[in-house]
Amino acid sequence: MTLSEKYGKLKGVKFSVSKRSKFAENFARASGAFSMFDDGFGLGIAFDLSAEDKLRAVFLETIKREGKFLFNLSGVDLLQAKRGFASYKDADESYQITEWEFFMILTNNEYLKNCIFHNGKVEFKKRLILRAIRA
Repeated sequence: MTLSEKYGKLKGVKFSVSKRSKFAENFARASGAFSMFDDGFGLGIAFDLSAEDKLRAVFLETIKREGKFLFNLSGVDLLQAKRGFASYKDADESYQITEWEFFMILTNNEYLKNCIFHNGKVEFKKRLILRAIRA
């Protein structure tokens, strides 16, 4: 069974987070997850919000619906995410939005509790990810 098939069997709302790629779009669809590729992120997020507020709304709405974040760590600069960002603008200007999203998850226990980390093929144990970035 592929990872997308496994995640497709999860009940409830799922939101796929990843670097932008055709693989990411296909993985989200195969997993039955909403993603940045869907209008309104699939969650009905208003179009007139700033990019930062849209992403914050994704986090809030996913948690409100008792959903799960399927976070693909492929290509994510874990050290930068660990260091964090002075602002969303800093992340945007350096093309590190996914790192900013990872930082947001790491700094919010509710988000972290509802996050599953993977690379598209293998699921990672959360404790190993946390140990690696806290070392």
